[in-house]
Amino acid sequence: MKIKKVYSSLMALGLVLTLSACGSSTDSTKGGADSKSENEEANKATDAKEASETPEDFDKQTSDDTIVMGVDSLNGDFIQGYANDGNDVKVRRFMGIEGNNGYDCYVQDEEGKFQTNTAALEKDPEVKINEDGSRTTTYTIKKDLKWSDGEPITADDYIFGILLESDKDFNPLTASMNIGADSLLGYKAFKNGETDSFEGIEKHDDYSFSLTVDSSQLPYFEVEVLSNAGPSPMHYIGENLAVSEDGKKLVVKEGYEVTDKDRDDYKKSIDKQIEILKEGFEEDSEGLDKEGEDYKKAKEELDSQVGELEARKDGDVDPTRLLIEEAMIKLTSDYRFNPKVTCGPYKFNKFENNMVRLDLNENYQGNFKGDKATIPHIIVQLVNKNIGPDLLENGDIDVWEGETDGSKIDQLKKAADDGKIQVGSYERNGYGNLTFLVDRGATQYKEVRQAIASLMDRNEFVQSFLGGYGVVTNGMYGTSQWMYKERGADIEGQFVNWVLNIDKANELLDKTPYKFEADGTTPWDKDKALDEFNKNQEGFDYYRYDENGNKLVVNQYGAEQSPITTLISNQLPPNAKQAGMEYNVTSGSFSTLIDLYTFPKEDAEYTAFSMASDFATPFDPWLYYSKEGPFNRNKVDDPKADEVTTALRRTEPGEKEAYLDKWEDFQKWYNDYLPEIPLYSNVFHTGYSNRIKGFDIMTPVWKASDQINAMTIE
Repeated sequence: MKIKKVYSSLMALGLVLTLSACGSSTDSTKGGADSKSENEEANKATDAKEASETPEDFDKQTSDDTIVMGVDSLNGDFIQGYANDGNDVKVRRFMGIEGNNGYDCYVQDEEGKFQTNTAALEKDPEVKINEDGSRTTTYTIKKDLKWSDGEPITADDYIFGILLESDKDFNPLTASMNIGADSLLGYKAFKNGETDSFEGIEKHDDYSFSLTVDSSQLPYFEVEVLSNAGPSPMHYIGENLAVSEDGKKLVVKEGYEVTDKDRDDYKKSIDKQIEILKEGFEEDSEGLDKEGEDYKKAKEELDSQVGELEARKDGDVDPTRLLIEEAMIKLTSDYRFNPKVTCGPYKFNKFENNMVRLDLNENYQGNFKGDKATIPHIIVQLVNKNIGPDLLENGDIDVWEGETDGSKIDQLKKAADDGKIQVGSYERNGYGNLTFLVDRGATQYKEVRQAIASLMDRNEFVQSFLGGYGVVTNGMYGTSQWMYKERGADIEGQFVNWVLNIDKANELLDKTPYKFEADGTTPWDKDKALDEFNKNQEGFDYYRYDENGNKLVVNQYGAEQSPITTLISNQLPPNAKQAGMEYNVTSGSFSTLIDLYTFPKEDAEYTAFSMASDFATPFDPWLYYSKEGPFNRNKVDDPKADEVTTALRRTEPGEKEAYLDKWEDFQKWYNDYLPEIPLYSNVFHTGYSNRIKGFDIMTPVWKASDQINAMTIE
């Protein structure tokens, strides 16, 4: 994600606490904890990333005290809020920076249900509903929790991350997309700088604190997530800061005097931020006409940002603000890449030579199940995804997780049958899709999107790419989701099952403005189109136009070296011609795909993208399809979407049947509106070496990084 665009396009990351060094797994994107974008997301995930090249001199790293997890990509971003890769997320889950291994107040079990984290809390959270409708939760943490460097974990560490990321200067100064605890009472006033005290936080003592969720956020079906929190190592990130006695603000540590060195270091850090901004601008503006409006607008934005930062250097800086901003920069410029202090089962050693090395954290107390990691070392190693199963079979790596390619799954299963490895599987909590921008280009018309769905044979995706290890889907669901297991059979009969039907595509396109020949007046003729197509497929030039002479063109961007991109390229362009649509598929880097999708221009060249998404818990489509949704990257603006997604999230906790009814309403809207065309929901397969024992739980929300506490090496 490019720096300039982050500054100019900051967006909320959901109604949850996107905290901290050992905070909640709360990047509320469709990608959730395994999102390959972020992190979403975050970002969306994709099965279509570029294959990573394995060095020619690949050295075997496995040993009696080390397991090696092979992965196909690594960015090296180890906190939330940036262009996190799904494998970066795996690494930080091993370290407890997010997920079920750390000391969040609530964690998820293997079924995705929120549980009180008995590893962190002395007793169950105490909940009080206030007269104004707000909800206060009081947490009491254990007194023997320690960071990996031996320092004690206190209530201040839980409060610190909330205050830091909710601060008015956090996003402008760091370019992070995390916006802090936006569900808590008083968030807006604190975030806007109207007050320096965060009303929704209260510290009781060194091991007890309360968080109050604003009444405007309630009811919420999985309400625990709104006030979840985890600790950040304040002694490392903000070593000269303290939490005020009431817990509502950050202050200078008692007895500490800001030094000239602090001021010099602060100025240097600002210079670094300016340097990063300028580098981002140069990258973003490459190829732009320096006399054009786009370049001038971007340059004005850069100059404004640089000016604000320079003013910070030259003005009188309050000591507290100086130290707060210094902590922000340390979090996002240092800890982000080098998280030296953690609270989970493993601590960070180093990231170099395409591998992350992790060492057992001797101060870890164990997880909420009472399990505690014992394997001394873990290496997360970048390998070529095309040979991952081979490396596992040969003993060069120990774990190859989440394989989706049908032929490679067959290879893993055969190796298991031969006794060489072990294999497990789980249904996906997500789906593959063709996603659209629905506010520009031809894809702004629902009938165009529906026509595209009628120009594909989605069963071929399941057979050719997945080798049968998956199913065609007709809504925004994964076959592993409890909602689908409860109501899937009922609702499938109410869906439109979009199948290859060129006549249907033509009927739909006749309802759009694109119903004329090139002159804008002569009705377009499907029989003529078929005749032209049969005569000369390659030279076909009988397309649909609107009355103003605009051709019906849809341009899709897909990740290169992706079988999904290849399948779409083989299907859609020729089928679309028979319906008068010019459909073009371009492939390139995954990072470019995400950039084009997340930050589209008004006259965007590409309005279709081949993607794949894993869903977060809680499942909250309001975030993605409501007009106000912070992840509404499809640009949906539909009153019905607002209605059904709001109703779903506002279900009272515990009202399961009411939630399922509203889930059905949402799915029916999605199946008709098609902000994405769902392609498949597949079955992931994970292979692991015979020397690993205890890897007996494997679900969409519980993988190797969660089960590590129960795993041993034989």
